[in-house]
Amino acid sequence: MQGTHALGKIRISEPDSSNETAIFLSLWEQAQDRQLSRHPYWLKLLHFYSIGESVGQWSFKSDIVSSSFFLSPEGKTDPAEELKSTLKALLRPVNDNPDLHARCKFIARFEWLRSQLDFPELTELTCPLFERWANLKEATGISIVFVSSFLKNPASTFGHLLIKFNSSNRHFGHSLLRPTLNFGAIVNPDDNPFTYALRGIFGGYDGRFTDERFYNFNHVYGENELRDLWEYPLHFSTEQQHRITFHAWELLQNVQFKYYFFLDNCAYRMAELLEMAWTDSTRINTSGALWAIPVDVVFKLKKISSDSNQLPLLGNPRLIPSRQRKLQTRAAQLSELEHVHLKKLIKSENYIDSKDFRNLTERSQAQIIDVLLDYQQYKKTIAPDLKQSPERSKLLRVRSKLPIIENEFSFENTKSPSEGTPPMRFRLGTVFNDLLGPALETGVWANYHDLLGEESGHLLNAEVVTLDLHMQFRDDSFELTQFQIFNIQKYALNPTGISGDFDWSWRTRAGWERENLGCSPCRKFFISGGMGGAISLAGKDVEHAFVELYGETDKESRSAISLGYAPHLGVNWSPMEMWKIRLESGWFQSLQGPKKAYHHTRFDQRMTISQNWDIRLEVQQLEYMEGIVALHFYW
Repeated sequence: MQGTHALGKIRISEPDSSNETAIFLSLWEQAQDRQLSRHPYWLKLLHFYSIGESVGQWSFKSDIVSSSFFLSPEGKTDPAEELKSTLKALLRPVNDNPDLHARCKFIARFEWLRSQLDFPELTELTCPLFERWANLKEATGISIVFVSSFLKNPASTFGHLLIKFNSSNRHFGHSLLRPTLNFGAIVNPDDNPFTYALRGIFGGYDGRFTDERFYNFNHVYGENELRDLWEYPLHFSTEQQHRITFHAWELLQNVQFKYYFFLDNCAYRMAELLEMAWTDSTRINTSGALWAIPVDVVFKLKKISSDSNQLPLLGNPRLIPSRQRKLQTRAAQLSELEHVHLKKLIKSENYIDSKDFRNLTERSQAQIIDVLLDYQQYKKTIAPDLKQSPERSKLLRVRSKLPIIENEFSFENTKSPSEGTPPMRFRLGTVFNDLLGPALETGVWANYHDLLGEESGHLLNAEVVTLDLHMQFRDDSFELTQFQIFNIQKYALNPTGISGDFDWSWRTRAGWERENLGCSPCRKFFISGGMGGAISLAGKDVEHAFVELYGETDKESRSAISLGYAPHLGVNWSPMEMWKIRLESGWFQSLQGPKKAYHHTRFDQRMTISQNWDIRLEVQQLEYMEGIVALHFYW
């Protein structure tokens, strides 16, 4: 791709009807000789997969469900027929609307085929819509944006990915105005949560790419959902950037895929689009994978080297802080005395006219009012129906008379997701059981992060673990001792010290576990959920209390179900960054079904060895005592 080709100017001869067939036959013969219909890049452009490479693939076909994406009626299942129809479409005369011509709608196909085949002499054809959208002349690169987890929406539990097209354009060059690509499910707003979950898991929704200016996503995720965003520049060559841009344009023509929460989701499709940078079989996604999560894409990109220089493909991240993080950072800059005045001002906004407040320095007054204004906006974000306080205008008038303060918020010490532990984990441990004796334990979890783990780059004071499997081996036998389907917890603190900055902590989990630690094959199915509160007394600790409702039944299918409640008390403490301690005890009391009452106490420690390794000591009491020393590898 050179000259005007890389700038969206497409030139090709316009054959008349007498020689159009001859030109097509020549190009088709070249394509057959070079086996282009089976070329890895052609299959990438059509999103073709073999059996087992993608969800629902039981034959060799495309993942795309939109018939408009294919120029041949057999294009979804036959890449050769699609190639033949594409060549014919590229040679057709241009009508009054060039944007509808195949060379403009399928620009990635045309650019690649032109590099592989001997097309005739070129003449100019412009694509106004594409050129205005892509603006390749002023393009400066591509970034991938990781949006942190959002535990209030199952589809966002593991985060989200966006692709951002950067530009030096004087109108749209600002970061907030740059075109940004999103992939998501096309959901029915009337679906209830149960229907939403089932359709999302089993492919009941279609998904598609959309693009908006970045400020829309920053508003939705950073301002409304209070999620941090991390922007990573990608060190692609100019040709690679263009290939991604060309195919992004093709996918924005209302092209739809089947959407699955666990695999064919934003992580999978964004990685698939970035794979268009390479014309060979290079993949970011793993063929045959059972799930795809956004942070895993970031780690995979981190392992890839740039083709254009010696730099890694993934550049240094930039944090785009959420409204909540900015509020917490601004509040942390207040002195203890300023916090006292802030609390009085929150309690009564008339306090702004008091002599005590007026006696503060102008800088202190300005800092306190700034935090209060941020806090009011934050409260309005989490409670959208909250009416604007009439005193806010008064606050703004007072603030306008005070000096401007340059707020230099530093987030350099905030570690990014790519600096934390990868999402998958394997464990190997030695077991000491006071009744059953020693054993060897192995285990694996699908993702993501637990409360005892290294929190760098992860959601603080939160746990999201799925498909956590543990097995113990003794002599010539082994037993499955735990299989957690999910375990999600969120400890909500009040780091600002403002009385109204409060949220409930909560947790939920489900899976199979042992009835007691003296019987490996004695398993039960357990599901629970509860609410509670959490505080931090010294900064590096979290004390928590929960009351859960639970249900359990043993492995016999006819066994009765026990329903009850379980209060829990615990503490997490991190004496240093590499060392963390967790202690928790719970009392389980059944209210319905077989009468049960028992204690379960855990004491765990984690020592970090490196980003991908840690070692843990786990001791728990459930009728019997058991201790485990386990080595964990994350990948």
